[in-house]
Amino acid sequence: MHLTDPKRNAYLCEQLDICKQLFASYQQAQQDHQSKAELFAKQQQAADDAEQKAKTLRGKARALLREMMGQPSKQMQDLRSEERAAYSEAEDYRTFLAELELDRDEAALAMLDIGRDYVEKRQYALQVYTAGLLDQASQLEPLLKALAMHEDGLLREGQFATWRQLGFESAQAAALSEFNTQLTRRLSSYQYDHHADSVHQVVPWAHGLEEARGLSLCKYNKQKAAFAERRQALEAANQ
Repeated sequence: MHLTDPKRNAYLCEQLDICKQLFASYQQAQQDHQSKAELFAKQQQAADDAEQKAKTLRGKARALLREMMGQPSKQMQDLRSEERAAYSEAEDYRTFLAELELDRDEAALAMLDIGRDYVEKRQYALQVYTAGLLDQASQLEPLLKALAMHEDGLLREGQFATWRQLGFESAQAAALSEFNTQLTRRLSSYQYDHHADSVHQVVPWAHGLEEARGLSLCKYNKQKAAFAERRQALEAANQ
């Protein structure tokens, strides 16, 4: 139980369940993007290797041509054939790479979109949690009793009390001011451990969420439209 108030706690748990589901979806989207990024990188390396092989074969063919003084030979024909095959292979890779790159970029955008939703729901859940904690703190009987006793003591100081000379409108205002000073001093030295907090454990922060938080709806729609145009162009080119 995160909060002492049953209704507040039940509502908080509902929000945390939503966050759990979104975070699981975000992690799945991360894995999907990573696998597509790795596949793109692998195929890009294969394309680079094929292109480098073609360049090497072209260099060998030119060197052989100089040795043969321009005379055709079976070895030259074989080299040219291998060179064309290597360039053709590299071109095939490049064509496929455009599709893989788009798959990767679309997966990245989907991941950020889910991440943005998670960040928003996470922030709201933490706001609900904070409001509940503040409500619990304000209802602490010892605290209220101490403030009431302090206020009563200030009232008994009489007409020439220090708090009157300091300009406070009431003994209660003076008591709250002193308490606020003490609270501020204690808060400045208080070390809050997020990792040990039960609610923060349910709504962790993960890599990539900072970027997701900066993804506006306008930017998302623009990128999605741009990806749709790229997809349409690829489909047209493959027909």
